[in-house]
Amino acid sequence: MKRYIDVLCVVLTSAVLYTSCMGDDSNSSGTVYDDMAITAFRLTTVNRYLHTTTKTGKDSVYKKTLSNPVNFIIDQNTYEIYNTDSLPYGCDVKHILATISSKNNGQIMIKSVVGDTLKFYYNTDSIDFSTPRQVQVYTSDLQKYRTYTVKVNVRQVDNREMSWELMSLKDLPQYGSEKYFEEWDEKVKAAGLREFIGEGTIEAYAYSNDGKLMVSIDDGLTWTPDSIGDNASLLPTSNIEFLSLPFAVNDSTDYQLLVGSNENDTEHSVVWRKVAEFGYDFDPCKWVQIPFSHYNKYALPKLKNIDLVYYNGLILAIGSDKNIYQSRDKGITWKTSSAYQLPKSLESNDFIAFTDILGQYIWVYGKDNGEVWRGLKID
Repeated sequence: MKRYIDVLCVVLTSAVLYTSCMGDDSNSSGTVYDDMAITAFRLTTVNRYLHTTTKTGKDSVYKKTLSNPVNFIIDQNTYEIYNTDSLPYGCDVKHILATISSKNNGQIMIKSVVGDTLKFYYNTDSIDFSTPRQVQVYTSDLQKYRTYTVKVNVRQVDNREMSWELMSLKDLPQYGSEKYFEEWDEKVKAAGLREFIGEGTIEAYAYSNDGKLMVSIDDGLTWTPDSIGDNASLLPTSNIEFLSLPFAVNDSTDYQLLVGSNENDTEHSVVWRKVAEFGYDFDPCKWVQIPFSHYNKYALPKLKNIDLVYYNGLILAIGSDKNIYQSRDKGITWKTSSAYQLPKSLESNDFIAFTDILGQYIWVYGKDNGEVWRGLKID
């Protein structure tokens, strides 16, 4: 009964306001429409609150304001209004500004979250959409109304962060090919070299017994000293990791990184890069060290058992400190973020990290305890 009394009060109040606006002028006239519908619905202001980490490692929150972030469907058969693409994680759905339009400028009212109280809709009023809301639209004579249910869908999982699941050993994809590495080890040893480093599209690399970086362009049959820029003494000598990926700027070109530890630096990993061309009439390229001097606040720290992974368009370095360092500038700066983190339950202290053949997942395999994790990142 209370619901109908509340509605009657609203209707009578609106009728009085409507009549007073008409005035006593006998020449005044107005058109009365007896149909009603909500014709448009959009979110004009949605605040999103995101957690981040400052340079000092302190957690902080920043606000991002979204305007009309998703499209809404108005089903005139079921009288439902909803968004098929969810709002991103972290949106404050309890305080949203919305624009609602009606046919023939019919009056719009919103039912309270609890109870049957109705209040007039204004596009400057904040609306709580944390639960489905009932919105009523009235005919211009306020004699009839239609009720719509508005549901605002929002993501419940932060897709900015990696999602990890514990897998079994049988799920682990093959990490490279043991036969592949065995074959290269045999070629390197047959040539009298110390260790195999890695292979790009054309060029393969190995260290000689006296620490020289060697290159082969004939599948390991012959080896020659590779061209090195300044500071060759700062090439990595331990915890060595190599990565080769297509260079987006030029065709028939690899972008290669050589990372590891050098006894001349106790705090940072040394990072070298090479742009290796292999097209017709290509020019020889050389390895160049990426500096890590004091002005680079985001140099890659010294890591044991380091792995380089190319994932989601980023170069990731994963090592003994169980952090993931991401580089967006091809190895110059390395930063940690909440978007890329190893699983908190990872127990292994001696693990390898790699992507599957499609680059869809990051896999982590603990060599010391056999645990297997699969990570997925969706932007």
